Amino acid sequence: MNGLLCIYKKSDERSSILAETLHGGLKSLSHRGAATFSSFILNRDMEYAGRDDAPACIAMGACSAGTGDSHIARSPKSSSRGNILFFEGRLINRAELCERLAASPDNVSDSDVVMRLMEAEGSACFRLLKGFWSLIYLDAGNKTLYGARDHFGCRPLYFCNSSRQFALASESRTLYTLFDDVRSINRYTVIDFLLWGNIGKLDQYFFNGIHSLEPSHFVKYESATGKLTVERYYTLPYNRSREPYDSLSEQQYTDRLSRMMTDSVQKNIQLFDGALAVGVSGGMDSSSLICAAKKADPERTLVAYTTTDSYDGGEIYWAEKVVRHTGVEWIKALCTPEQILENLEEVNRIHNIPLYNASSFAQYRMMEEIRKQGQAVFLDGQGGDEMFGGYLGYFPLLLQSLRRNGEWRNWWRELTQVGNSGMTVRDLFVRRLKLWAKEHGYNPRRLTQRNRKDLYEALTPHERERYFEQLSPVPEIKKEILNDALFESYTMFLGNILRWGEHSAASQGIECVMPLSDNPDLTEFVFSIPSTYKMHDGWNKYLQRKAMLGTVPDEICRRRQKMGFYIPEQNWLNEMGDAMLTVIQRMDDPEGCINRRYLVENRNRLYTPANPLFQQFVFRCYSYLLWRNGLA
Repeated sequence: MNGLLCIYKKSDERSSILAETLHGGLKSLSHRGAATFSSFILNRDMEYAGRDDAPACIAMGACSAGTGDSHIARSPKSSSRGNILFFEGRLINRAELCERLAASPDNVSDSDVVMRLMEAEGSACFRLLKGFWSLIYLDAGNKTLYGARDHFGCRPLYFCNSSRQFALASESRTLYTLFDDVRSINRYTVIDFLLWGNIGKLDQYFFNGIHSLEPSHFVKYESATGKLTVERYYTLPYNRSREPYDSLSEQQYTDRLSRMMTDSVQKNIQLFDGALAVGVSGGMDSSSLICAAKKADPERTLVAYTTTDSYDGGEIYWAEKVVRHTGVEWIKALCTPEQILENLEEVNRIHNIPLYNASSFAQYRMMEEIRKQGQAVFLDGQGGDEMFGGYLGYFPLLLQSLRRNGEWRNWWRELTQVGNSGMTVRDLFVRRLKLWAKEHGYNPRRLTQRNRKDLYEALTPHERERYFEQLSPVPEIKKEILNDALFESYTMFLGNILRWGEHSAASQGIECVMPLSDNPDLTEFVFSIPSTYKMHDGWNKYLQRKAMLGTVPDEICRRRQKMGFYIPEQNWLNEMGDAMLTVIQRMDDPEGCINRRYLVENRNRLYTPANPLFQQFVFRCYSYLLWRNGLA
């Protein structure tokens, strides 16, 4: 695992000063690999700056830590042409790329492969790099810097471009700490976060001057002209047909999917030596991972981790079924509200943005436990909900599609069997009514005043008015079939979901590996399947459930309850209320977004178990102020 940083200064600095800036930035990334620091300091001719007082403009560096086999990135790489590559991550198709380059897989690392491809094919090679990765590359001949990120966002990369510098880093906090001219806070994002819990939507990362490089994109900075461009190198193809369900086709799809999921897991785990940690919640995604890993490599040591709590034990009941099925060691990580109050400020710092609910804290607690037990690699099941249709909110769209296609018999079957998803027919119609009202009867302001009136009043009038006057920066994708919604979730929002697990793991020096999100071959196959096979007979994740029968315990495949990463949120918020509101009263609110007087005057009336939306809002206010006041 590596932490990457590149700085291009638009005015020369002494090489010693630039080196000191680089070193300070790498220290802030040292949790990603403090074993070794590597750096290059270059002048405007793309040559190494010599003396400490020599003029310099480019500083490139990485902090690196080895996990797994000898084919770890071996970053950095420099070539005879003067080009420099810093690479973070792993390629799951290195053997195929070596064949393309006529090179022996035994003699080249991932970085060697990427360097050769960059010099031969330029940015066109990014789409060929399958796996989880980010990179920074200097094309010395053209005096151009590149930053790129993997297809679906398993590894992060951020950039900033001001009058003083262009810079790239593995974490936004590093750029914020180093450069005072990119620290402007985006108030729209703050209100969006507090009011709705929206976070990390596209480029909304709380800063006006720091941007996330989106998945499947690269950024290019041409130093000779100062031109900056951001380009997409890959677009996920998907099936928009309204093809009706067919049992014969289903069997063909599930047979191939079963093979491809096991293959994806195998390609990922064979990148590493030693024991692997796997988060197990008893849901389909985590169960599929650990069961497929056991099937692919029966001799590999796997250790299952489950977060638990002092109320109902969380997912212990279901996780135990998977653990018994696989026969692996099982470790439980306790998470309590006291831990949240004590450590939330530090966890916010690790994530670079405030937590919007406590589930990410529970994930962090799991990573702490994994580090204590000595595992260096964690298998994460993120991506399955977005790929296979795991969210219950997709059902109204499925019914709408069947109705518009004239499939009334199938429409009725799905409606009457919706209980398989854990919903009732009433739940389904309430969801559909809310969607209709949102689309036809209410603009965002009216919707807020009707359904979140207390939250609306708890924001300062000036800032909330500015918020409602702006257009949402998130483009609306017209959704007519289920695959439309899955495409939106997987390509637009997944990268911002993956960051929570990745940052939590990286903070503990753990490599986070996501076999359901890092394999374009698997993803393209699933998205080539018509929508009607993703949800069927009232089951969400129907295709995945069928494909994993015989690999995952039957009880898990037929589990109706959809929990996600479960936490006893209501109980925790009941206990934390007084402590959070006390902190909110005394902390600064530099952007002036929270109406603290309203919170104080109405705390006893509003902060009750009967008003969970307000309790969640108070948590977000608390989390945001801790994060905001903790910024350097």
